[in-house]
Amino acid sequence: MLRMFLIWLGGCIWFFSNMILQPRKVSNERIFRIGAKTGRFDENAYYRTKKKRFTILSDYGYYISCELLEPEGECHNQIVILCHGFSQGKYRSLMFAEIFLRMGFRAIIYDHRNHGLSGKAYTSMGYYEKFDLKKIVDWCIKNYGRDCKIVTHGESMGAATAILHLQIDNRVRCVIADCPYSDLKELLKYQAGRYYHIPIFLVPLESLIAFLRAGFWFGQVAPIKVVKETDTPILFIHGKRDRFVPTEMSVEMYKAKRSKKGLYLVAKAGHAQACAVNKAGYEKVMRRFLEKYSGCVIRNPL
Repeated sequence: MLRMFLIWLGGCIWFFSNMILQPRKVSNERIFRIGAKTGRFDENAYYRTKKKRFTILSDYGYYISCELLEPEGECHNQIVILCHGFSQGKYRSLMFAEIFLRMGFRAIIYDHRNHGLSGKAYTSMGYYEKFDLKKIVDWCIKNYGRDCKIVTHGESMGAATAILHLQIDNRVRCVIADCPYSDLKELLKYQAGRYYHIPIFLVPLESLIAFLRAGFWFGQVAPIKVVKETDTPILFIHGKRDRFVPTEMSVEMYKAKRSKKGLYLVAKAGHAQACAVNKAGYEKVMRRFLEKYSGCVIRNPL
């Protein structure tokens, strides 16, 4: 009986560890195809857009696959960096890129480490990913100068990454955080019981395994700690029907932030569905927030 329990326990630990550090990922080709077919973005507009593909060497020896999209007309030296979610890829961000291009931003979409065409390394739910985001900010400053106005936008893990990045870099004007988690440990406790039927007492053990395998603890992935300290404006966006990353996590971070903040909760939207459910409302709220806090020139809609 003890042997069977230990085998079961070891299986649970390894499954949960791999689910986080080496997740199954959707290919860029499939993401693009689904996005175009479902109308998440305008495929023809994407092909018409002037673009540049490039890579950036990370601090950890792998390359980050990036794509720069140029807006039509005048650009006031402002750029948005778009961070996709867990198991996704850069083309998941095209829906948001379209909005920013209309507003007059250059847009950079990119693959996180261990996703898409970027180099293979353990996924860390934002811990190492924030350093990759900093490298992309470095690239923007190098290519467009120190007066370049930079905004970040993230979805799910990408939103957590964009918030965590503020802990190490103050060059971003503001952050749009779509369905972020406030604390990885608390998120995994919630998901372990609700979705994976794994005892929550394994989460601290999994944190140890993550440290032994990948060099980080779950407790180091806590965007709410950054939110409490940062002065950078953050707009929190969340679907009211999100059951994967609870809506309350964005509400909690909004309340924890002292000032320069916004909160937009989208009715009938599940996880990472806020923009798809109400694209017009999403754009309107972002426009108002950026006009108030970013210092960027926000182009009026056509």
